[in-house]
Amino acid sequence: MAKDFSPQGLAEARRRRLEKESNNWVLAIVLDVLWGVLPWVAGTAVATAVLFAIHENDADAQTIFPRLNAPVAIGTISTFSAFLLVSKIQANLTCNSRIIGEFGNLTGSLINLAIWVRSQRLTGYNLDTITPLSGFGQQYETYATNRLALVLASVPYIVKYNGRHVAVVPEWLPMGQDPKGTLVDVFKRLTCKGNGTERMSDFAAAVLMISEQLDQLLATKGTKDAEYAAVFAQLNAATAAEGTIGATAGYVAPYLLDAMNYIVFVLFMLLLVISDVIPTNDGNAIWIAPLVALCTAAFFQISDRYWNAMALRSKRCGQPPLVSKMCVATEVTIVDMFERHKHISTRLSGGYVAPDDRNREPCPQATQSRFRFSLP
Repeated sequence: MAKDFSPQGLAEARRRRLEKESNNWVLAIVLDVLWGVLPWVAGTAVATAVLFAIHENDADAQTIFPRLNAPVAIGTISTFSAFLLVSKIQANLTCNSRIIGEFGNLTGSLINLAIWVRSQRLTGYNLDTITPLSGFGQQYETYATNRLALVLASVPYIVKYNGRHVAVVPEWLPMGQDPKGTLVDVFKRLTCKGNGTERMSDFAAAVLMISEQLDQLLATKGTKDAEYAAVFAQLNAATAAEGTIGATAGYVAPYLLDAMNYIVFVLFMLLLVISDVIPTNDGNAIWIAPLVALCTAAFFQISDRYWNAMALRSKRCGQPPLVSKMCVATEVTIVDMFERHKHISTRLSGGYVAPDDRNREPCPQATQSRFRFSLP
């Protein structure tokens, strides 16, 4: 995306964030097969074909290959290799599931914070309504929001991009649509290096911006200690979820263990092909050996492509791209919540009534429900 930081460019960035392309899961599966299955299957087939050619054209090889048949040793290596592969597959899928679950906790805490602030209907500098371009509809169509909502909506994207190890560009986040550029300037100041110290993390900078705005709002209102505790409990929950996500995605097993995992499996396949598959099955070994690789290493390789749910692309993913969907849903929910809080009340009373047109027909969704939405 070109660096167009004009209001129109920022509105286009918002449209790109919210209007995701549909997930092409068929292409994703093809790529999983291409990069996960094919290397192991094709590599095993080529290696087996070479070893079979040696076996057929070298009389010494026909004598040596069967002598390498050691059922006890091969069985031991096979068992241990299978244990390592199954453990890695389970660990990868557990990591995938845990990241998605904690991401849900993160976005839920942010929405809870927005709900609390909305319920207070506080006024002041940090909740002054701003009207950036929406990126949808007519060229200059706007939507109503405030700076606190923009920072809250930016947090999931920050966590996702950090999980992908991609640099965060604050202008492309919801906070980038602050007309005065205050939020972006503060974010950049907090995350830049200074006085020989390391930079503050992107997530920590966003949390600091949220906490300062919340503290200012609470102090202005003269909030009780219980309300302070309730608000910052949700902020603590968000930081705890991000910590779990970061620890899960950032954990790396000792490099030697990962290397030995591949070494043990390759050694098992080599001994199996040389000592048993080729001498027993002749040319059929060229398709039997890849079948063994397909039923073992290929499954591990595919699970390894999905361990980090934050790195999955929403338009090309072999499972529902839940992290990207949660980012979009959180932004829509929080921004829409503040945009409508002056116009819609969800009190369970009466039917749908529009103050600007008392003769308007009732909303179909409202009339079909046992609960009614009314406008004050």
